[in-house]
Amino acid sequence: MILFIPADNIGGKLLLKDYREEGTQEFVKYRSTYNNIPFIETEIFITDDKKDYVITSDNGTVMWRFSVEWIEKLK
Repeated sequence: MILFIPADNIGGKLLLKDYREEGTQEFVKYRSTYNNIPFIETEIFITDDKKDYVITSDNGTVMWRFSVEWIEKLK
């Protein structure tokens, strides 16, 4: 299953698939419709009083933020 999460008001999407847990860590494969980069697996982090997940860059900058409800659909 691939989830298409709205990323902006003009049709951009964040695509998520292949959720998995490894101990206390959570991972997902993601890509966006903004470029033609293939799916990349990354660790996701819970935030905002367990209401949202974030995908961060190597330096910790939040690149994507989305509701925990989206991940529930992948579990």
